[in-house]
Amino acid sequence: MRTKALLLAAAFAAAAVSTSVAQVYSVNAVGYVNVSIPPGFSMVSNPLNAGAGNNTVGKLFVNMASAVPTGFKVFTFNETTGLYNTAANYLPGVGFSPAASANVELLPGNGAFVFNPQAAGSPALTLTFVGEVMQGSLSLNLPQGFSIKANQVPQAGKPDSFGLPGTPGDKVFRFNKATQLYFTASTFVAGPGWIPAVQPIEVGEAFFLYRATSAGTWARTFSVNG
Repeated sequence: MRTKALLLAAAFAAAAVSTSVAQVYSVNAVGYVNVSIPPGFSMVSNPLNAGAGNNTVGKLFVNMASAVPTGFKVFTFNETTGLYNTAANYLPGVGFSPAASANVELLPGNGAFVFNPQAAGSPALTLTFVGEVMQGSLSLNLPQGFSIKANQVPQAGKPDSFGLPGTPGDKVFRFNKATQLYFTASTFVAGPGWIPAVQPIEVGEAFFLYRATSAGTWARTFSVNG
């Protein structure tokens, strides 16, 4: 499946790269994704693998087009405890603290709540993710209970159309950053599937997933070449 929603820079490391724009054959695809963060709360995911040691909150969320505002916060979710970790809070000259929260790793397929403290009506912040597109046979752990998940690749659309599995009682919650409320949750029902239909998710957006009875795996195969 060709990735129409990929926002890739023209930087490809490959054994063989075609000069044709229509067909690029690549082992690795490295690029960037811009994510808009308006004032208030948003759910954000990391759509690219920034490499070992670079997928932490403290490194991912400082890459903004303008200065990171004082009081910008990142709330990561602890799947083991079912609670949020202490928020990573940004202070100029200091960065994100406390260190334990700033060092939380956010790999592709996982997300967090963020809080932009700027006044309502202020221009949205632009957060840029830089890294490698995940390819091949991909597998994302879906724990029982609540977790914050996302597409493992920078591709927009309904998660179930990309293979998100469901078992009876599972729920998907998408946050509306315009209204600061959740859309109506989608519940998985045996036979019909997700009711109402799962909301489409933007590139770099995350959603809450509730697995009612057991853990699972979101598996898919992906290639930037189609």
